[in-house]
Amino acid sequence: MSLKAIAIALVYVSMVQAFAPPGSYVSKTRVQTPSVTQINGLFGEEGEGKTLTRDNEPEEFFATNTDKMSDEEKIPIAIAGLLGISLPFIFGLIALYASK
Repeated sequence: MSLKAIAIALVYVSMVQAFAPPGSYVSKTRVQTPSVTQINGLFGEEGEGKTLTRDNEPEEFFATNTDKMSDEEKIPIAIAGLLGISLPFIFGLIALYASK
C-alpha cells in the first residue's frame, strides 16, 4: 500500500469514528418503577361529586364568549381572518408581477 492510500484510510476511519457516541453517555444505572398506588378522586372521596352529562349540564356550560355573540357581531372577526390569510398571497403576487 502506498502512503497516500494509508492516509486516506486513516482519514476515513477517523471520520466514521467521529459520529459514534462515546460510551460514557450510556447509562448503566437501573431505573426502578414506583409501586402501584390507588388514585382517589381529585377532591374528597370517590363518588362524592356528580358527573357532568349532557342531560344535567347547564345550557351554556361550555359556551365561549364568541359562542354568545350573534352572527352580526361575528362578521368582522370572519372578515379579519380571511384578510389575514389572503393578503400575504396577494402582496406576494403583486411583488412577483412587479419584478418582471
